[in-house]
Amino acid sequence: MVMWTRQNLLCVFLSLAVFVSNPVVGGQIPAPALLKNSKYSESWDQQFLFENNTVISSQFLIVNMPFSKFHGMMVATVKEPQKSTVVIKNGRRRSGWNFSGEDQKLTIFQHELSASTPGFLMQLHNTAAEVDLLFTTPAQAIPLVDAGGKLGLPQITLYAPPARAYARWRAGPEIGGLGPEGEWSTIGHGFGYGLHTVHTKPMNATIKRWRRFTGDRTSDGYWPLFHVIETPGGDRKIIMILTTPLGVSTRFDVTDFTASEGDKNWRIKAHAGENQLTGTITLSHQLERFRLKDQLNGLEKLAAGSLADISRTHYEATYRFSLTKKGVTKLFEGRAMAEDIQMGAVKAKRRRARR
Repeated sequence: MVMWTRQNLLCVFLSLAVFVSNPVVGGQIPAPALLKNSKYSESWDQQFLFENNTVISSQFLIVNMPFSKFHGMMVATVKEPQKSTVVIKNGRRRSGWNFSGEDQKLTIFQHELSASTPGFLMQLHNTAAEVDLLFTTPAQAIPLVDAGGKLGLPQITLYAPPARAYARWRAGPEIGGLGPEGEWSTIGHGFGYGLHTVHTKPMNATIKRWRRFTGDRTSDGYWPLFHVIETPGGDRKIIMILTTPLGVSTRFDVTDFTASEGDKNWRIKAHAGENQLTGTITLSHQLERFRLKDQLNGLEKLAAGSLADISRTHYEATYRFSLTKKGVTKLFEGRAMAEDIQMGAVKAKRRRARR
């Protein structure tokens, strides 16, 4: 198997001048908490949208099960336009996965997520497919939600806030490909993020719906981020962050958020000190819809627990914001990735009796 090393992946980036004008900050993979709580679960999520509208999504997951404490799973998807979703997944008991703080590497089966300057490297490999993805960000990690808050939400951290990426993949024999003997398909450049979450309760007990928005870098180098988390009790946690070209992140207090036209048009008003931010986000068209439970066997459903009842939809989106301070207004707009993640089992439609 020919795998990209961090060194030759970096050479690809430099030769393509991806980050010539962007400072690069090294990051870290958050170490597993490994809590004894029977409801404990922890995930490292990577979500990326590429220039050709390919979506790559992955989740490295650790969960406590009645018969397998600290069970590890990795579930990823590759969705190219006009093609079926390719699913890459494996699960292992505690002996089948490892985290090395020294090497900054999380490994589940043959799937690896690692970090050190100049960025992060994700390499996935099984009989379904192989994926190599390098991503890097100018920003430091951003805590989104602290543990122990009044809404009872999990601890959530963007370990790799808005990031640029480069990727390739190839199909394995499980889906009709040649595997290591086949040619790589270059996906190219994209953007997205890395997210770390630690749960001490079942996810569907704390989160009902989670809308996420990640803007691509504007020509001025700004990156807008927006999250709306709804609890089963109807409360909402709304987060708006703007990252500058130098990687400095400013958190805004959202004073108004409305979604209209089938939740496809979002309007936002927010402020941070003297900075006033207003704008719109438009979900242009759907790229992928994925229901995790449909891809898992009985053991995997048990391992994933409430996380299996996730329905996720990816959209290509656009945004237009105005930032005003002391009477001076700056406009910025661009392309974005939006996600609508809903928790809970989908009720089957009642069948009509035939006459």
